[in-house]
Amino acid sequence: MKKRFITGVCYVIVMAGLLVMKLLIPVSSNGMDYGAIGVDILFWAISFIGAYEFTRALGEHKKAVEGESSPAPATGGISKAQRWVVIITCALLIPSFVISKIVAILIGKTALPGADSLVVMLAVGSIGAMVTASLTVFDHERSDLKSTAYAELCILYCGALASVGPNINHLMQNSEVAVLLLFMLVPFVDTGAFLFGKLFGKLLPHKLAPHTSPNKTVIGAVGGVLGGIVSAVLVWVICEYSGALDFVYTGPVPKVVVLILFSLPTAILAQLGDLFESAIKRGCGIKDMGNILPGHGGVLDRFDSMLFASVSVVVCFMLL
Repeated sequence: MKKRFITGVCYVIVMAGLLVMKLLIPVSSNGMDYGAIGVDILFWAISFIGAYEFTRALGEHKKAVEGESSPAPATGGISKAQRWVVIITCALLIPSFVISKIVAILIGKTALPGADSLVVMLAVGSIGAMVTASLTVFDHERSDLKSTAYAELCILYCGALASVGPNINHLMQNSEVAVLLLFMLVPFVDTGAFLFGKLFGKLLPHKLAPHTSPNKTVIGAVGGVLGGIVSAVLVWVICEYSGALDFVYTGPVPKVVVLILFSLPTAILAQLGDLFESAIKRGCGIKDMGNILPGHGGVLDRFDSMLFASVSVVVCFMLL
């Protein structure tokens, strides 16, 4: 518990530091947002280290030895070649987006430079997915449809989902507010779910997903949504009264209501991400995806909720 607390404090310090860096370093005259680099590096680390953790958890795929009278069932999940393709692809996705965006700005393309960056990132991800799939042909003794499916899932989970974060970080408008909401909402959802589960779990013991995560209850999930709402209100207070952030919105609905509405699907997806991670670990027969974060496990153990929640955040803020 002590290690978990210390790691949690470090998490808060790092997230706050990245936000301060984003706020204090202004966008340059030519459009370069150097303050956003810290957040980009965070999501790159989640993608790269997460891919390493996920593929290691799946284990090496081993096929039955030829000549056996009754072939043994395949064990493990991913071939060695596919594992390295997945890790390299996840390591290149976010840098391809950020570097291509920087190049677009340097050559003077100020009209939606992020659009071209998305195309570059999509191309990198597609090439990685195709190479992974082609190994079923050229490495067929170790790479089959099962291992390919696991590899493609890892590219989608650790690569594509982690790449949503930099897109939030480089929104044309309200990127600071969006990042703040994402960083604050996830721990508030976890805390709300934990407190409601502890306080009311015995009175309302209905399980949320008993086969995946037996300790999580429906009332705990409700507490998580309420925690998300609290975080949205706090973000509004910071924007309204601190003077550090400005939530740009001119519609008829009050800003605090807009942020609360944004928090609802985001809190639900955050908890779904946690459940998905639990399903992966249960399927792999492990407790934690890694041990890089004392008390929390691996990078994916800490940021699984954020990966899913980021999808809701980017969609909501783009709708503005």
